[in-house]
Amino acid sequence: MNDKLKKIETLEHDYFKKIDFDLSQDLQKMIDGLNSKDKIKDDWKEFFNRVDKKKQNSDFSRGAERIYYWLFSQFGKPNSSPIGADMFFETHNAFVHIDIKTAKFDNKSDYKGKVPLGANQTSYPGEGYEVHLPAFYNKNKPSEKICLTYIINIVYKYNKSGDIVILAILLIAVPNGELKIIYGDSIIGASKNKGEAFRYEYKENPKFELLDSKPYRIKILFLDRRISQEKITGFRME
Repeated sequence: MNDKLKKIETLEHDYFKKIDFDLSQDLQKMIDGLNSKDKIKDDWKEFFNRVDKKKQNSDFSRGAERIYYWLFSQFGKPNSSPIGADMFFETHNAFVHIDIKTAKFDNKSDYKGKVPLGANQTSYPGEGYEVHLPAFYNKNKPSEKICLTYIINIVYKYNKSGDIVILAILLIAVPNGELKIIYGDSIIGASKNKGEAFRYEYKENPKFELLDSKPYRIKILFLDRRISQEKITGFRME
């Protein structure tokens, strides 16, 4: 059993490193893409400011998704399943879900050691909520492949001019459902909205527990120099 679970964590970490590498090798490209909205802000800002704050967050997230579609264009073969994350790819040995989450700096319930997950964004089971992803696709068939899930969490604020300023970008590896025996319920927090799975409380157990070096399941891809790491993650990373 432990060998099987360690293999799962090894694959999770392999793809975590791949996503990290793909995004970090040209970090400025990612930041410039996310800030490309500013070039034409005079043409959308008035209409953006008219809507409520919840919709503003949703609209900002939708704009950010376009940039990551572009950045991940060579990651794998996109899958058209209607059940899944913002981005869903098939590779030679896995099905990989990557979801974009945005969080306002003054709303610490959506970051600071946690991130909300929807039912279509995790295979991690628990009481009182649904998950729609399997731990393995085509389980026990010759075409079986593991289901891996990752979150890109963008923390932002509005400056005095009302412009969106990105403060941090985190990459987060969500444990596969088969790892419930390892992480238990300690990483399960209250859901954000009805129909969502749970808040992944990664600060409660932030490392790949079965890997020898115990690397973090969280990587800060970008951090505004005026913000400390601990203010974003909710704990001090070694």
